[in-house]
Amino acid sequence: MSNRRLRCALLVTLAMPFAAAQATDIGSVDMNMVIEKSKIGIKVQEQLRKDFEPKAKPLGEQEQSIRQAQAALARDAALMSKDQLDKKQAELKKRIDAFEKAAAPVQQELMKARQERSEEVLAPAQKAVDAVAKQKKLGMIVERNQSGLLFVDKTLDITDDVIKQMDANTK
Repeated sequence: MSNRRLRCALLVTLAMPFAAAQATDIGSVDMNMVIEKSKIGIKVQEQLRKDFEPKAKPLGEQEQSIRQAQAALARDAALMSKDQLDKKQAELKKRIDAFEKAAAPVQQELMKARQERSEEVLAPAQKAVDAVAKQKKLGMIVERNQSGLLFVDKTLDITDDVIKQMDANTK
């Protein structure tokens, strides 16, 4: 009798991983693409752009001016005396330091705003992922870009389905 139970236990133990493997499919989703291409994501990105473009435009112009000065210095350095070169490099360093000091608060404010506004996209995205997973009978969904996956078969990617689901629920 104990030999028979042992055989049954062994068969059940061996069969369980196969049954579990067949019942659980895996999908992947690219959340960056969901944020970029869904209606809600596009709306949030446009709002952030509208809010921060006035602050970023002068910084962009200042950055471009610094890059031009760096290029001119690199081009003309061979023709300058050591004192002239040192003076120009010091002036350029001052400009770069001033730029970085002015840009840092704007960058921090933008990052904070992005993080806060990302909740407007992520909550509906999670609902859409759940709905698509149930519809496709998936047991697990992995985030394609942050899971350390080096390869995911494109047939497992549900990103487009998630975007369609989100857009269908967006007014």
